[in-house]
Amino acid sequence: MEPISIIVGTTEIPWKSILLILSVLAAFFLSYSLYAAHRGGRIGMWLWAPLAAFLSLFFCRTLYWYCNREQYNDFHAAMHDFTPDGFAMLGIIPAVILAAAFIRLIRLAKSLPAMLDAIAPGISLGMGLSYLMCLFDIRCRGKVVVTTPVFCHLPFSAPMVMPQGGVEYRFATFFIAFLVMLGIMKLCMEFYAARGEEKGCTAALFLLLYSASGFILDSTRYDAGYFPFNGFVSVLQIFAGLSILALAIGFCVRMLRRRGFVWYVIPWWVAMLLSMGATGYLEYLVQRYGDRYVLLYSLMMLSCLAMVLLVYVMYALGRKQTEMIEEIKEPQQEADTEKAVAAEERAETTVEAESDTEEEAENPAVVPAGLAALSAVLAALGFSALLYSKKKKE
Repeated sequence: MEPISIIVGTTEIPWKSILLILSVLAAFFLSYSLYAAHRGGRIGMWLWAPLAAFLSLFFCRTLYWYCNREQYNDFHAAMHDFTPDGFAMLGIIPAVILAAAFIRLIRLAKSLPAMLDAIAPGISLGMGLSYLMCLFDIRCRGKVVVTTPVFCHLPFSAPMVMPQGGVEYRFATFFIAFLVMLGIMKLCMEFYAARGEEKGCTAALFLLLYSASGFILDSTRYDAGYFPFNGFVSVLQIFAGLSILALAIGFCVRMLRRRGFVWYVIPWWVAMLLSMGATGYLEYLVQRYGDRYVLLYSLMMLSCLAMVLLVYVMYALGRKQTEMIEEIKEPQQEADTEKAVAAEERAETTVEAESDTEEEAENPAVVPAGLAALSAVLAALGFSALLYSKKKKE
């Protein structure tokens, strides 16, 4: 029986519905606060929220229906199923982009990339919280059955009631995805705070991190969504591969426009294609040799990390010179300020030294006494440090 949170008469509200509402509200208010803080149109965000929610419902349900058509009589039945089950999380991304594009089209947003930058951290938070709905059902579990008692709990595994009876613990993909999305939210917020003026880059970072992590996480799921014509690579994995390739091409073209052709583009593309090919080959191996999942998933993590780093390097090389100069200027200004303060202190020290010299001329015993006192203090400190080091060795 599904866990119920609130019962009012004959109306029952499950916990999954509560979590879904909270995740939508959290995503909106975080995005709204970031966009408003960077002088974005507030009216546009208020109109974007319901449109994005409606389109997300449509795309998530449509994608799930297309990958699992045997569960519904037809498309009409799938669209009229208002339970919080049967959603493909990937549908949120096109829904959010189309809703933001509409707001830009009616001129309630000055820049579509700038709006997507502010939305990215909020969407990360909302998607992460939405994964927790799987805590109350059997979705988004791993193929791996955990039998070691030490790991038979969150965040490693979650119980799953089998149709033939009994309970087995499977890898908690949904909870790992929740933690990963929180990490992506944190990285996007830090990046947005540091480089919010580079329009579209925060949204690109979110897409890059989501694609790389989603490729691995979707590989672990026993209920991943597949196209009817392809049962080997899931829909999310295909989307992830195409997204990373598109980002690599986009940042490479931007770099070539600003720097011209450089020799290291060729080895960079060789490394990029090798990492993508290695990721795909490891997915094949993990499906064929499931008992070696620890080694294969570890290697897959390294290959996905390599893709992320390679794309980020190309992004860094393609940045405008003025943007990099501004980042260099800030520490230089701080250093100049410190130098000015140090110069003032040196000037004051010089004046004091001159006055001390005059006093020393009147009283010659002041300098030897001061040096003796300073030598005694240094000797005491050195002796204490020696004793401390001996005790630590013992």
